[in-house]
Amino acid sequence: MRAAGHILLWIGFLAAAYCSVMQLEQGDSRWSTIPWPWYGAAMFIGVAGVVMLRRARSEDHADDAKTEAEYSVVQRSLETVSVVVERIAATSDHIPAEVLRSIDDECAEPLSDFADARQALVKRFGMSVYADVMTEFASAERYINRTWSAAADGYVDEVAKSITRASLHLKNARGLLSAAERSA
Repeated sequence: MRAAGHILLWIGFLAAAYCSVMQLEQGDSRWSTIPWPWYGAAMFIGVAGVVMLRRARSEDHADDAKTEAEYSVVQRSLETVSVVVERIAATSDHIPAEVLRSIDDECAEPLSDFADARQALVKRFGMSVYADVMTEFASAERYINRTWSAAADGYVDEVAKSITRASLHLKNARGLLSAAERSA
């Protein structure tokens, strides 16, 4: 929309300027040499371009607010999952039923929310940071799923290993996000 607005603005401006100088002045009747219908049409095109540019700018501001809201969801979700995973990893006895309940009740929604709002990372920090954070997050999510499966099958040793690795990946993701915020 922004490019179309610029094009219309410049076409209207140049056409109006051309209309005002395409015939030579004839003595005292300077204004009669301007083809007013053409000049008015050119001005209308230019004004349409200005309207399109202003609308694009207001959409950009609305998009910035949406990006900030999504980014806060990313932060909150990552923090929530990290706290739950660290709490599970810190327990010495990984009772499968409790691990399953914790993952189902406390991790499923924040993991989904993070995935839904992840585009805010691209808009705010660019593709490089997005790729780094998502690599760590995806690895953590994979280990959380592995923890869930091991708990469902009753493999307590695998639960401990997987949840510890998930915790490590979440810590790395939070570190990458913090570093990106400091450098932004």
